[in-house]
Amino acid sequence: MANVTRRQALAALGCFGAGFGLSGCAAPIVPFCPGDPTISDPDTPLTIDVHTHVFNGSDLQIYGFYNYVVARKIDPQILAVILKMLGKDFAPTAHEELTALVEVEVALRGCNGRTFIQILTSHAQDRYDRFLSALKAARNEVRAQRFARSSTSRRIDNFIDALPPDYSQFQRNRAHLALADPVLSGEFAFVLRNFQYRYVNVYDYLMEYSTGRSRKIDIMVAHLVDFDWPLGGGDYTTSHLIDQFRVMDKISQITGGRVLCFAPFDPFKEVAYQLGLTTESSLQNVQTAILYHGFVGVKIYPPMGFAPFGNATMPKGFWNQTWLPTSLRGRDLGNLLDQALAELYVWCVKNGVPIMGHSSRTSGPSDAFQDLAGAQYWGPIPDGLAGIRIDYGHFGLKDLSTKDQERHLASYMDVANGSYLYADSGYFAEVLSQEPSLEGFLATLYRETANKGDAALAQRLMYGTDWEMIVREGDTSGDYLTKFEKMYAALDHHHTGAKGKLSDRFFGVNAATYLGLGPNQRTRMRLDKYYSTSSKPAWMAKVDRIPTAFS
Repeated sequence: MANVTRRQALAALGCFGAGFGLSGCAAPIVPFCPGDPTISDPDTPLTIDVHTHVFNGSDLQIYGFYNYVVARKIDPQILAVILKMLGKDFAPTAHEELTALVEVEVALRGCNGRTFIQILTSHAQDRYDRFLSALKAARNEVRAQRFARSSTSRRIDNFIDALPPDYSQFQRNRAHLALADPVLSGEFAFVLRNFQYRYVNVYDYLMEYSTGRSRKIDIMVAHLVDFDWPLGGGDYTTSHLIDQFRVMDKISQITGGRVLCFAPFDPFKEVAYQLGLTTESSLQNVQTAILYHGFVGVKIYPPMGFAPFGNATMPKGFWNQTWLPTSLRGRDLGNLLDQALAELYVWCVKNGVPIMGHSSRTSGPSDAFQDLAGAQYWGPIPDGLAGIRIDYGHFGLKDLSTKDQERHLASYMDVANGSYLYADSGYFAEVLSQEPSLEGFLATLYRETANKGDAALAQRLMYGTDWEMIVREGDTSGDYLTKFEKMYAALDHHHTGAKGKLSDRFFGVNAATYLGLGPNQRTRMRLDKYYSTSSKPAWMAKVDRIPTAFS
């Protein structure tokens, strides 16, 4: 493929679908072929986004998520419109996506840009059409049945009227839409992601974050979630988890290993399995994903109602909540949850599998459940789990008013206990609006831990976006990587205790170590075998050049 200049690449971003009847732009569009110079460069520093999502609505208990979690902080009329949109078959199922990926794989195998963009544009536009239709129908139904002509109703009308008919135009108009109404723009951008094909979400992510000059995204680590029991009453999602594994397996392959995945573990589902309430084991799902589908880690989500450690200490009746299945209530859930989690942790230690857990007291169906993500429940690590690898997702950050949660988590990062504990910057939305304050916040934490050697925060904090969730912040979310690059160019000059350049550690080296991507680490050995029948991912060469010994 011929080299593409930055100017051409940026022009292509604004002309999604150009030349195929979807817009008037004349610049060509470049597909994400494995060596595409728009999003790949062997000479840029290793860059890993350790915290992303590319799921769609058929993969989630999305009705329960909005009804129990988002509903606590959103205008009731906006919520009503969204819930009405989330009808049956609004998102491509895993089976539909696997069929679509057959076409995509053929086009990418030959790096046929025109064919690939034709396929992608058709799929993206089809789902955007469905999104617009569902949005308008939901707005009309809600307005007719539940609400008078309110100010919110007028806001929704104005927003819908401003939406263009083409997905390409929508992408170009995002800044204007966000400026006009940042709340609606953010919420409906997230809902649109849930109408979309997963591989289109991957493409859009790469076009948003991997076309810069100084850094390309070598790996985006996509985390799946499992809310079947905490939010779905024990019912399956439209796309079963095993089918989601197959889709992400294929996406990882066709993107040349640029996408790596974490499988979800739900201790409620595992307890239900142990009690004979379901035939599906969450632990067996994790093992299937990692041993047979190229997955590299495990995701846990404490705000759904469990502590990472110490559930047995919870008061009686703590889990008697309306959104949990009645079949689980009244059980000795504290001890049962601890046993399920302990079994997972032991397996992960034995097999060198990293774990990521949501550590911010946010995004739960109640304040009490959200608090289970607090630092006090994350440690200290029990003696029998020496060698465990955990990423404190979001680094406990809720706002910049206090550093207590982050300091507490950093205190666990001690080489003496034999564990490898990390944190990531997923959904640090402050970088978009309070960049100087966030820089000072992080500089203080780096300075306070600078003398801890390998356990210094400089060796443990990793770059993450929490994309798709961060799109709820509106169009400015597209500046996430750029703003972090600027911030870390300044932090490089601070005393942090970094071994090597702080920014290189933050954007890539720390994540490579945590994930186990170095030579002779367990994850790398599994991936070497996984990719044995295809070309090796380009990131492997970058990892192997890192002049830092891997743990």
